[in-house]
Amino acid sequence: MKRILVSLCIVSSGWMSAAAAAPSRDEVLAAMKRAVTFMAEKVALRGGYVWPVSDDLRPRWGEIPARPSQIWVHAGTPMVGMTLLDAYDATGDRFYLEAARRAVDALVYGQHPLGGWHYLIDFDPKGTEAWYRERASQFTFGYEEYRHFYGNATYDDRTTSDAARFLLRFYMTTLEAAYRAPLRAALDFVLTSQYPNGAWPQRFPLRYDYSHDGYPDYTSYYTLNDGVMAGNVELLLEAHGALGDPRYFDAARRAVDFLIAVQGPAGQAGWAEQYGPDMRPIKARTHEPAGYVVRESLDAIQLLENFYLRTGDARYLKPIPACLDWFDRINREAVELKRPPARYWEPGTNLPVYVLRTNRKTPDEYGVTEWITSTPAPGSQCWSGPCDLGIKAILDVAPIRRAFEEIARQTTPEARLAYKPAGPPPAPLPRQAAPPDAATIIAALDSRGAWVSERAMVHPVIESGKNPGDLVPVRGISTRVFVNNLGRLIEYARAAK
Repeated sequence: MKRILVSLCIVSSGWMSAAAAAPSRDEVLAAMKRAVTFMAEKVALRGGYVWPVSDDLRPRWGEIPARPSQIWVHAGTPMVGMTLLDAYDATGDRFYLEAARRAVDALVYGQHPLGGWHYLIDFDPKGTEAWYRERASQFTFGYEEYRHFYGNATYDDRTTSDAARFLLRFYMTTLEAAYRAPLRAALDFVLTSQYPNGAWPQRFPLRYDYSHDGYPDYTSYYTLNDGVMAGNVELLLEAHGALGDPRYFDAARRAVDFLIAVQGPAGQAGWAEQYGPDMRPIKARTHEPAGYVVRESLDAIQLLENFYLRTGDARYLKPIPACLDWFDRINREAVELKRPPARYWEPGTNLPVYVLRTNRKTPDEYGVTEWITSTPAPGSQCWSGPCDLGIKAILDVAPIRRAFEEIARQTTPEARLAYKPAGPPPAPLPRQAAPPDAATIIAALDSRGAWVSERAMVHPVIESGKNPGDLVPVRGISTRVFVNNLGRLIEYARAAK
């Protein structure tokens, strides 16, 4: 699992009391414009964004340290662009639409000839391969996707699906012919890259040229990991609703049918991160053993429930109870057997698989991991940090089960069409504290119109020998903080109309 940008909703010296008077709508609109002006004119590169940028606007980071000529597609430019379109929808001010246009133009510039996107866009592409060799590939642990430059596009972390969803929304907002061909290329890319069984590879066009450390190239496997399946299905359903092309719905349906086909057996009826040609869970990167995983199983449940609500076909609900029973089983066994939390469960035995860091190195100085099913020794370092995190349940299954039962009660087309969840989707982790109010957010803007973060912005350590989870604070401007805060101000602007 990747560690993406970690951020508090707001970190700045300009705090205000929660009891401060609520700002007027004009004050909210003025703050929104100041913040967007600074981001679009001072932080953006040709309309695109990275993750954090230092306070002096010089060092820049995406998922890893970025070249001055790079922007990030994954968790960067599309995320900002969507928020800018939200601002346009809430205000009708074309200032936000034009800022979104610059973001979508940056994405179109970096679109793969077949229609997808890489993690990043480099406006100096002649230097990209050298940067991979000399900089991006120097992690001691993790980030194997940056150890080799494929030159193709990726679905990992919803990179291509997020960019295509933003492009779709921008086109449907403006109906400008200039964006029709890039949008069609993006959607055709999703259709062309789908396997006949309904799955997608992690990357496309298919490549097999990076076998390393005794592992085959994993990027052609049938992939659910990091939102590949969920992101593509959500994109296709939105495209079908907006454009009416039945191919998009059919491709989404085949993907969800794939989920039914690869569900684990009774007693272990979850889903894995990736599957091999035999439709069984398979290892991928050096920290990804074959195993069933909670996160991908939660994605699968939501996709199955969504398809039931759309179609009324009860076969999409049938796999879910067995998966919920598996959640209960791993919770119970973790507590009864005093096991630390695990990410993977071994097919067949249902033993937890712990991915441990070692002091050994490969010939090219990459850190070696080992996989064990016994309880790690005290002080062991698991992939995502210390193994001795205490004994706890994996997740709270009760709200997930209640949501499923509520959906199953929607038996008529009218009920399914009208159905709205009672609350946000159940999550395996505790929800964050309530975000700050508009007055607090506005007061935190500095004189430039920037939200400056202290410890909320972090970037991975490179060339350090540390785990990817070991993150370093950076004082600067965080794209995620900007999106969170602007989103809150947009909510106030809508409510104050």
